[in-house]
Order: sequence, then structure tokens, then C-alpha cells
Amino acid sequence: MVRRPPGIELALLGFLNSGPQHGYQIHVMLSGLNGLGTIWNIKQSQLYALLAKLEDDGYIEGELEIPTGAHPPRRTFRLTVKGRSEFEQWVSAPVESPRQIRQEFMAKLYFALQDGADSAKLLLRLQSAVCQKWIKKFSDGDASQVFYISLVNQYRIGQISAMLQWLDSVQAEMNASLR
Repeated sequence: MVRRPPGIELALLGFLNSGPQHGYQIHVMLSGLNGLGTIWNIKQSQLYALLAKLEDDGYIEGELEIPTGAHPPRRTFRLTVKGRSEFEQWVSAPVESPRQIRQEFMAKLYFALQDGADSAKLLLRLQSAVCQKWIKKFSDGDASQVFYISLVNQYRIGQISAMLQWLDSVQAEMNASLR
């Protein structure tokens, strides 16, 4: 049975969605402060280990380039059909827990924005709906709850409400910029 990579690893597939890349090119894009480098720091050696896992699991395939001139041999990675399908499913689905907003959701939003405003708006709407379900879940506590559990749920509701407010503001900003 082939494992499904954790969500943030699936973000690496997004860098290959537009075409084949060398590992170093992916690392440069990933490390950039105008992109995912603001939410995900990864060493180049870790990146190559993750790319090897993704290749072993059939999400990407690598090919050794024949060196030209003084350049050493390099591997070029590309998405497989399985990898493209997995990436498309991942990027279009909301995250499943509030703690995934900070990193995984932001990665999804990064790639959804690259795909276009419609993809980003859909992801924002879907995530907002999930946030509203989380608020309901934590609001529906038993009145006889232990005081501490009640405090934890109040905290969770506050955090999720802030996430929901941010999602709404991003949607409003996108709508205003498209007018």
C-alpha cells in the first residue's frame, strides 16, 4: 500500500505543476520570501529526501540530465499522472483541522492563487464553511463540562473566529480587486 504524503509535502508537487524542475530550482522557489518561504523553511537536503519519497511513491519521476559543459549531472523532476491528480485534489480541498491553517492552508492558497481568482475564491469559501462547522462543534459543548475544557473550547472558538474573519477579509479584498 502506497502512503499518501502529508499535506505540506504535497505542496512540492505544486512546483512541478507548471513543468519539470531541478531540485535546486524547487528549493529556490520554496525558499523565496515572496512565496512559501514565509511559512515553510526546509533545508536543501530535506527537500531532496522528500523528492525521493515522492518519487518512490509514484507521485513524481526524475530523470538524470546528461551534463553539458562544466555542469554536473542533475535530476529533473516532473509530475506523474498520479501526482497531478493528487495535487489537484489536495489544493482544492479545505484543511481538516484549525492547526493546519498556518502552514498547509497557506500553501494551498499560494497555489490556488497561481491557478487564478476562481480557484482561490472557491478554496476560501470551502475553508470558511469548514471553519463555521468547527465553531459549531466547539460551541455545542455540554453545559456540565469541566471548567478547563470550557476554557479550551472558548480559546478554540476565538482562534477559529479570527481565522474566519481573515478568510472573509481575503475574499472581500479579492472581490474588490476584480471590480
